[in-house]
Amino acid sequence: MNVIWTPTAELSYAKELDKISKKWSISEIINFMNLVDNFVKKLESGIIEGKVSQKTNLRSFVISKQTTLYFDVFEDTQTIELLLFWNNKDNPKELKEFFNL
Repeated sequence: MNVIWTPTAELSYAKELDKISKKWSISEIINFMNLVDNFVKKLESGIIEGKVSQKTNLRSFVISKQTTLYFDVFEDTQTIELLLFWNNKDNPKELKEFFNL
């Protein structure tokens, strides 16, 4: 599978790294980066994990207690789009607005 990072995914990933750096040590930053890298490698190998939303058909996977990754799978083109890294402590109303729910 081909994994594509959308601009929003790249930006939200950077924001999560920034949040981690303000509260935790470099080892937690590296740990988070490794969790993301390992999950992306699974996706690339065709192992697709996570919950599927009934409303949007988008998938989500809890990367860490604080962060969920939202992504979309396109079987016909063998492509996965990473959409958003969401801090689970943020206002869920904003998440619904992002996905127009």
